[in-house]
Amino acid sequence: ALAKAGDNGVELAGLRKSVPVEQRTSVDFLLVNMPDHDLGDLSAEFLAEHIEYAYRAKKEFAWAKDTPDEIFLNYVLPYANVNERRDAWRKEFYEKFRDTVEGCRTRGEVAVKLNTRIFDMVDVHYSKARPKADQSPSESIAAGKASCTGLSILLADACRAMGVPARVVGTPSWVESSGNHTWVEIWDNGWHALGASESKALDETWFKGKASTQIPGDARHAIYGASFKKTGVMFPMVWTRARYVHATDVTRRYAINAVKPISLDEISELLSVGDLAEVLEELSAADRRLTLKDVTNAKELIWQKYAGGITDSEVRQKEHKDKAVSYNGKTMRYDYKRVGERPADGYPLYIATHGGGGAPTRVNDSQWQHMQRYYLGGVKAGIYLAPRGVTDTWKLHWVNESFACYDRIIENMMIFEKIDPNRVYLLGYSAGGDATYQVPARAADRWAGAAMSAGHPNGVPPDNYASLAFLIQVGEKDSAYQRNTVAAQYGVKLDRLQSAHPDYYRHAAYVHVGRGHGFMDHDSAGRPQKVYVDCGEWLEKKTAAVTTHADCNSIHWLDRFTRDPAPEKVIWDCKTTTDRSGGKQTGFWPTAEKGRQQYWLGLDRYEKDVPLEAKRIVAEYSRSANRIQVSEVGNFVRFYLCSDMLDLGKEVAVEVDGHTLVAQPMLSLRVLIRTLLDRGDPSYMFPACLTLSMNPEGTWMLE
Repeated sequence: ALAKAGDNGVELAGLRKSVPVEQRTSVDFLLVNMPDHDLGDLSAEFLAEHIEYAYRAKKEFAWAKDTPDEIFLNYVLPYANVNERRDAWRKEFYEKFRDTVEGCRTRGEVAVKLNTRIFDMVDVHYSKARPKADQSPSESIAAGKASCTGLSILLADACRAMGVPARVVGTPSWVESSGNHTWVEIWDNGWHALGASESKALDETWFKGKASTQIPGDARHAIYGASFKKTGVMFPMVWTRARYVHATDVTRRYAINAVKPISLDEISELLSVGDLAEVLEELSAADRRLTLKDVTNAKELIWQKYAGGITDSEVRQKEHKDKAVSYNGKTMRYDYKRVGERPADGYPLYIATHGGGGAPTRVNDSQWQHMQRYYLGGVKAGIYLAPRGVTDTWKLHWVNESFACYDRIIENMMIFEKIDPNRVYLLGYSAGGDATYQVPARAADRWAGAAMSAGHPNGVPPDNYASLAFLIQVGEKDSAYQRNTVAAQYGVKLDRLQSAHPDYYRHAAYVHVGRGHGFMDHDSAGRPQKVYVDCGEWLEKKTAAVTTHADCNSIHWLDRFTRDPAPEKVIWDCKTTTDRSGGKQTGFWPTAEKGRQQYWLGLDRYEKDVPLEAKRIVAEYSRSANRIQVSEVGNFVRFYLCSDMLDLGKEVAVEVDGHTLVAQPMLSLRVLIRTLLDRGDPSYMFPACLTLSMNPEGTWMLE
């Protein structure tokens, strides 16, 4: 590249030496991919300013800090989009627009805010009377008018100045031969379309219908995204004969239903190229359709790839060998034992949390050692695992870091010990009982059931227990912190919830007659214990209430239940949550969406221009009617769908607020991989997704 620069080569070589070491890769990227005439014409000072302010944006703005290097280099760093005049726009735009995007949280919010504000700020608007099509930002500002191409260049540069990856996108001609068009795509964990000076939301464009009929690979009717990096594919600049701007054919993302479905052999080939996160990145630009008959086999191929990555990971191997998982400065140690022969579907996993809390380390260690054998006798065939609380505080099992550790341990046990992900149970006594109230309420989709003994709920509501089995046990005389009364009241709450939602809130509540903080919830023989029949009656009549005898072994009770990953009804108290994203430790999870999904519902990847409203969601599907009925919702929810739920070969109806919306789900390889990376659980691999959202005018949309 320096040789091609001629007399300018010495100056450009000096630029490479003058920038900070961490920025030299950026200089190299620009030099290797610059058009030849730019190598000869552009000064080191010009490039240095672009590089400096690109890095300023990356460092300053929260949404820019985690942009992958390859995206940053190709779609933030470059000084030009296509063949426009080379302007020193970046510093000016950085200073001019930074206040405009204050308060934005995501790249998508930034792009939409810029698109709705900056054209009035610089007084540039669409006009066929513009001086030329391919105006640079300063040329458009001077003229006060621009074509769709000029507007797109201006918007893409403004996005780049704010650290948002952006590229100019266009088609030489619509299929119905109504002329060319140019717009912008921005990257926010995937590419999204914006009509420059038009769109008020991502992917909501007037040309959406036209774009869906464009033809991949057709030089006249394909859709191309401009690329600074050389690709060998040329961007079709219909306003000039020049052919030096490279591109990527992105038609498939717009015309996905017209694309031939991907075969299993093609999926295998795609999976062999890199890890699943890399495959997902490729699919974000060009998704691939699946056929219904191939979904099951595709899931198996993808799960094998995911599991193999963990099996081969030295970090994961060490975690499992050392029996310790660390996250955000806290370590969850654990001990586990295998009992009996592994069932065909895998071992059930029993996670038992110890008492103590708010006590010296030696006391909590002693309680942990006691729990390593406490419920063990009740296990017939399974893995019994006792974790040590990550702190010595009273919340030792349910501080924020605990939740990411539980997920990590369960995932490791799936891979290394072949447990059944639909038979994972939580048990706990005393402080461990506190956790057994709290953890399933904040991560309900993870567990088949939970058995709480002698703990206190500390105010956590039971609404999210709808699809898991919950056992309460407490001693009649366990009056410290009113554990006995509060536990009985909790049992009454579950009775009422079950009455309101038959077939959900499976539970039992045992108040042990005459017992205090100790009672037999672990007798391996299951010998009947004397308990009160009805919690409500005990609260009212105390010792005069009716009694009975029951097998109170917590393991025996839990063994009756299996998780349903796709229950027909989901009741989601969205306020009772915690951060399970792993986002405080780089590389802990492939995505940061844990905790933003509940069974087949999701609040993940919210990118609308209005604040998310999500307090409580209640949704239910009917396979016979191929319908989802939403009775409670905020302004946004995703429905992740599989063939066990609905007929995905037909349109799906969604009823909300008295309205019925209809959409045809697309079977997507991208969604199938993404949902696995989100939760690391083969039972939560979904091939289709519908998104229900309310626009600013209050109208529901189904996408």
